[in-house]
Amino acid sequence: MIHVTKAARQFVETGFPGIRAASVWGENGSGADFIEFKAGARFPRHDHEGPEQILVVKGRIRFGELVLAEGDYMTIGHGEEHDAEALEDSVFFLAHEGGAIIKE
Repeated sequence: MIHVTKAARQFVETGFPGIRAASVWGENGSGADFIEFKAGARFPRHDHEGPEQILVVKGRIRFGELVLAEGDYMTIGHGEEHDAEALEDSVFFLAHEGGAIIKE
């Protein structure tokens, strides 16, 4: 069992301005993380090695042409390239198999 309280989350810089991550677990390139975007932060266009599941916990964030708000969920897979941009301060939960493949 893995149990991580909100108070125990340790956000670290990702190297992308305004974007931090708090890992919940990771194994062989797959994992689960909380991702924090400050308003206006952008993650470049990318593809995925495997499927990802995203649940927005706070805020509004654009993934490609789709805007997700608090409580919204999506799944995305290999071959579905997109960028991501926070329209306001946002946090989402990300479960993924494999990593992101940056295209820009």
